[in-house]
Amino acid sequence: MFQELFQKHIAKGILSRKMLSIDNGSIAIASDVGLTRQANQDRVAVMKFSSVDASYTLLSVVDGMGGMRDGEKSAEIAISVFFNTVINTIHLGPELAISKATLAANDAVFQFTNAKGGSTLTAILLSNNGDNFTVNVGDSRIYARKRESHKIVRLSIDDSLAEAVGGSGTELIQFIGMGDGIQPHISRLSSDVSQVFLTTDGIHYIEPATLSSIVENSDNVIQVVERLVATARWCGGPDNASICAADLENLTFNEYLTETNVVQVSDPTSTFNFILDKSNINSLSLDYVRARNIIEPHKNTSKHEDTDKPKVVRKEQSSLDDTKETSKERPKRKRARSKKQTETATPESKMQIKLTICDDESNENDEVKDDSSK
Repeated sequence: MFQELFQKHIAKGILSRKMLSIDNGSIAIASDVGLTRQANQDRVAVMKFSSVDASYTLLSVVDGMGGMRDGEKSAEIAISVFFNTVINTIHLGPELAISKATLAANDAVFQFTNAKGGSTLTAILLSNNGDNFTVNVGDSRIYARKRESHKIVRLSIDDSLAEAVGGSGTELIQFIGMGDGIQPHISRLSSDVSQVFLTTDGIHYIEPATLSSIVENSDNVIQVVERLVATARWCGGPDNASICAADLENLTFNEYLTETNVVQVSDPTSTFNFILDKSNINSLSLDYVRARNIIEPHKNTSKHEDTDKPKVVRKEQSSLDDTKETSKERPKRKRARSKKQTETATPESKMQIKLTICDDESNENDEVKDDSSK
């Protein structure tokens, strides 16, 4: 149920440019369609959850392969199956969980495309006990900033002919959806890393020296994300550009996430909570809080309102709240159902959805503000 709901949400895509920060600015995520592509086949998300032993933050970017069939759909399947499998296998340990999740994502996309389509997958699983791991398949990348030297290094190697086997060309030798033979690159994250950056190949048009300079001269990860996405456009914006950045020194694990039935997911447009009903694993309550680009990168983030608790500015919202408070006392009404609904609905598939929409004072197009980056 979680996988299906998450995939449905992430499927909406981003046709302009969106950006969101969470955890008081310690995490920033963004995606930009660029200046050439008609569709955005990148998907980027952050998931926060807890087990009985630890609390976790999972960051991931996936890039649908545009030259193959159904790249956008492949990316949606890959990231939703990956997140769902991590939750269900985290009791085995973080390293084994991301390994099984990557293989599950590969199998799911393969079943959908029969190896005629696929995506990349790059992720970092962070825990409050410091047991952190990275995984990548394809040519989406992981960059890191060293704690002492502040040097920017690339932690991943592209699964391309050029980098993997010393050949020529950018064709991928492995990807999510290839089927048998996939070998994910899984590594423990070094303790001397202060910041991490996950990027899709739209960012890679920036020269390495320029990318390093941008990271080194930015005050925080929000500025890094803003500047890299804008610079990618200045480089021509030939491809979708997405990035997920985290400041490990300031990263927090929200107190309420000690509840093992709460899963928080953020993408560049919104943050929402899944509340899993452990008494009935097929039942799921979704508290969906849409936070629209609540970012003020030039202010001290310590003075901001917590972006995970967006301010409600619509008066109409009170009617929604009143409805939720009295909904338990109202008698149930029978609704007309189509024949198809009557045949397929089962008690196990029922789901309660609580919806709260919160808007900030973002511009009309809901895009990240920048200075002439188009």
